[in-house]
Amino acid sequence: MAADTAKTEEWSSRRSRTGLVMGSVQSGKTASMLGVSALAIDNGLDIIVVLAGTRLSLWRQTYERLVQQLDSGKENAQKIKRRLLCPPLGIALSEQTHPLTTTYRLPPAQVRQRLSQGKPLIIVAMKQTDHLHALAASLRTNVFTAIKELGRSTHMLVLDDEADDGSILDALVESSQDPIYGRLKQIPRAIANLWDPPQGSPDNLFTTYIAYTATPQVNLLQEDHNPLAPRDFLISLRTPLDVGHPVDTTDPGNLNAPRSSTYPEAVGIRSYYTGGEVFYRRAEAAGLCVPTTISAQQDLADAVRAFLVAGAIRLHRSGKLGPASAITTQFDTEHEAFACVAPPHSMLYHPSAAIMDHFRGAENILLWAGIQDRATARNLLDAGDARLPESLANDLQAAPTPWAQWLDKYRASAEAIEGEFNVLPPMTFPDWKTIETLLIDEMIPGTRVAVVNSDPNADDRPAYAPSQDPGTGKWSAARDISTIFVSGNVMARGLTLEGMTTALFQRSSANPLADTQMQMQRWFGYRGSYIELCRVFASSAQLALFRAYHDVDEAVRTAITERMMRGSPEPAVLQGLNFEATGKITGVGNLPLSPGARPFVTVINDGQQADPNATVLAELFTRPSSDLTVANVQRGRILDVPLKLTEAAELLDRLTFAKYRPGSEGFQADFWSRIEARAHAATPLPDPPFYRPPVRNGEGDLTRRACPYAIAAYLRLWSAALARSITGLFVTGRPGDLWSYADLGRKTAEQPRFWVGIRYGDGATVSTGPLARLPFNIRATTKRVVGGELKTTWGASDPNAGPGQYRGDVYFDYYHRYGAAPSSDITTWRPSGSDGQILFYVNQLPDDLHPTIAVGVCIPAGGPEQFSATRAGVASITRSPP
Repeated sequence: MAADTAKTEEWSSRRSRTGLVMGSVQSGKTASMLGVSALAIDNGLDIIVVLAGTRLSLWRQTYERLVQQLDSGKENAQKIKRRLLCPPLGIALSEQTHPLTTTYRLPPAQVRQRLSQGKPLIIVAMKQTDHLHALAASLRTNVFTAIKELGRSTHMLVLDDEADDGSILDALVESSQDPIYGRLKQIPRAIANLWDPPQGSPDNLFTTYIAYTATPQVNLLQEDHNPLAPRDFLISLRTPLDVGHPVDTTDPGNLNAPRSSTYPEAVGIRSYYTGGEVFYRRAEAAGLCVPTTISAQQDLADAVRAFLVAGAIRLHRSGKLGPASAITTQFDTEHEAFACVAPPHSMLYHPSAAIMDHFRGAENILLWAGIQDRATARNLLDAGDARLPESLANDLQAAPTPWAQWLDKYRASAEAIEGEFNVLPPMTFPDWKTIETLLIDEMIPGTRVAVVNSDPNADDRPAYAPSQDPGTGKWSAARDISTIFVSGNVMARGLTLEGMTTALFQRSSANPLADTQMQMQRWFGYRGSYIELCRVFASSAQLALFRAYHDVDEAVRTAITERMMRGSPEPAVLQGLNFEATGKITGVGNLPLSPGARPFVTVINDGQQADPNATVLAELFTRPSSDLTVANVQRGRILDVPLKLTEAAELLDRLTFAKYRPGSEGFQADFWSRIEARAHAATPLPDPPFYRPPVRNGEGDLTRRACPYAIAAYLRLWSAALARSITGLFVTGRPGDLWSYADLGRKTAEQPRFWVGIRYGDGATVSTGPLARLPFNIRATTKRVVGGELKTTWGASDPNAGPGQYRGDVYFDYYHRYGAAPSSDITTWRPSGSDGQILFYVNQLPDDLHPTIAVGVCIPAGGPEQFSATRAGVASITRSPP
């Protein structure tokens, strides 16, 4: 992190660099930020600014972690001299309200002294405009003058936590607004004003801005006019699991070393990051994801029972005081209050986005548990001490079966986890009688129900630290030893639920947004020591979305990793046909990967010159072929043996057009290069690249939607994907299915072959050129051509054709294979597992001196598909599902 400000070429004219770090939800991004801060201090950086959340609770949470982990120790004179912390402890954690000028006051004398001695200024700021403006004013007034007087380069490091929240500008919204007087979004510009205000900054101030987020979709999609857009670097953080390339601990920053999204953790499962790879893929057999039913009440009851039984198991394993006993126990020291009490145990209930639904959801829990009416339940919630009533313990004793079944389920989960992750020694479980006793004595009476949202009557945030009685000096255990949190969007951004085992997600959305719902998955984290006790209750449709979010998330992570190592193009932002990447930018388009079910290449060479594609076609049909006759009419000629996927791709790549020569640079080339990088990351490709346009160096012509070279690239991708579980891909014809979850053995068996035919027309028999020398006569088609473009594509089509009649050219090969053409056009896709076709038309109008070649392709369903999000103004194609 040393600032080499002598190399001015590495800095913009504003003496700033901007970049992005992609982490994972609940994976330790804050720890990474603090680690980067520590490294920066070790390397002599002068000013560190941590932007910590858009809410007061998040700001204080990050502030406390920074003080504990980066600035630990008692606040004595020696500590004060080694840095300048802003705001000071007494202000940041005070319950009193202080003016922002006081909060962000940087005493000029102390600033000069610290900077002259090479001691850092450490600032933790809330990401809110008033706070940012106050900090910027303090920097201009109290710090910039001292920087100018230093006589050396000064480096500021700005770390933006949850940078996709609040730090984004929407170009489309702002395009019609006055840049000075318009109501522009303030937070991004207020952040940039910390180092580049309108009043100017010292010439010797250099700034590095690092955006941290687990969901970088909007950061990558935003327009470059945002001063915070990542221009200089993209980094993906790794998480511990049992697979991946090991980290070179002697040189962890070596980007030439093999790198993957996960790395092997020798400690074992208790130190694994349990994210989407565990919940939705590796531990699928463990049943961690539970589809909900049509009864919301039944799902709520099942989830609460699962949570309480899991808590009893964890309590038994800990051998410590349970939540009920902890309420009435006092301790002499803070350490005892931590060490003697079982670790926190949490559940998240997410009924909807509406605040009132959160209170109603919490009331529903208490009513199910036995509280007599809704008014009583609400009063308990407002008082902040809504404990589960004794009546729930009575119900347990009267009907233990729905509770006891969870012990059996957890044991089965443990067995599946142990098999998948080679866990030794096996996980331990008490008998049911022991669990029942712990439920009655500790878990039920000791469990609190709390609402955490933006409502003033809700709890501010979870409390996991012991508290001290100022009168007696005694310590009490943390408030939230066992808590069911009912929440909404506030839990989707930064707040952590410690010891979370159970989530009930009943929220639904007509327009699902991947980045928002990815952040809501607070069950991710480091839960390996009790992962067999974790459960996510959600609808089957919602669980499918969660899997898809994880898959495209992993694809973006892989793309960033490949860019770090090999300089691949910037990653594409991916979404699905049934969900969008983000809602923070308007006008986001959807660009599919597949060329469609029946792409037809409309570009055609001039009939006044010999067409080189006629030579390609003539050479191909020196192979054995047969006439194709339907309803006593000779329709054309077809090869006796179909082409494989890669052979079909090679054929299409051989076609050349005088007026269409795209190149190896530009949008289409980058588009395919991104996909190729992900495929290569799964397993190195033996024969790259996928996309092989005629112009090998340069941009060439603008690419078309129906491009023969892009169709060829797609067929090569399909062939490569048969041996690779490439993330971020769906399946054509079944847009909800994920390629990475597909049975690749079955996919290989069902891969298409491509039958190649020549369709005859009503024109003259071809009498010149290489096609005339073939041992069969070709009657030309007479498709209309204007300016090098065909005005008609696929030929004859009769949707009402009966048996023995010709339905159309898109079924040309069906008749050769004696297969009945589909009876209707319910879908344009050929069924998955069927063959495709490449159909050539030899076109010659009366005034043409030479025949010219047109081509259409029919592609079956079952191939790979990708949906790239595009910014407003970028060409995009939207297609409805078949």
